[in-house]
Amino acid sequence: DKLLTYFDATHEANPALGLRSMRLTLKSPDILDRQLRAILLAAQGHDNIRIMFPMIGSIDEWRQACRRLDACAADVTAETGAPCRVQVGTMVELPAVVELADAFAAEASFFSIGTNDFIQYMLAVDRTNENVADYYCPHHPSVLRGLQRVTAAALRRNVEVSVCGEMGHDPRFVPFFLGIGIRVLSVDPDFLPQVQRVVASFSMSEAEAYAAALLAEDTIEGARARLLDPADAT
Repeated sequence: DKLLTYFDATHEANPALGLRSMRLTLKSPDILDRQLRAILLAAQGHDNIRIMFPMIGSIDEWRQACRRLDACAADVTAETGAPCRVQVGTMVELPAVVELADAFAAEASFFSIGTNDFIQYMLAVDRTNENVADYYCPHHPSVLRGLQRVTAAALRRNVEVSVCGEMGHDPRFVPFFLGIGIRVLSVDPDFLPQVQRVVASFSMSEAEAYAAALLAEDTIEGARARLLDPADAT
């Protein structure tokens, strides 16, 4: 998401749909290899290091990135004499991944669902644009069902799936995530006490019933009516 100070990036009319993230590094493999080698060298002697590829939209891109990683790992092992042990996962940010979730789960070690971008791309809404801000809707049925499908695919393969982004600390959605099987939330420390209170206030059966009720709604208004009041949730 952040431009490299040493990279001569061209101005784009719509950078959110342009050359960014994994697209940029796959197009400039020297940058990608430099970053991967740095991680692999830092990981020497550790077995809890993870590498996550962002903004992946196809199995082809995923495998291309993994091939770059494998090549870098072979080079680092040849230099150091020590094997490279890292887990490799993918960010889930693009709607394209929903239909391919089973295929990704067959190959990735873990998923991390980036809800901010997932919503933005699912609904074609720039949340920073006040003209369309009302269309940025986390409780849109397509968003909720997409999250559930990705999670279900991961759980079928025993692949860890976590959630990051603003939905992850929203008290209206924490029980929804619990109900669809999410057990890992990436939360800013400021929100931890609130999230802990929400988690403690729901039984699993209650969370599952809440998630099922939201997923059954076909309309935005219907889902909105089912949402917990934030005050009640905390």
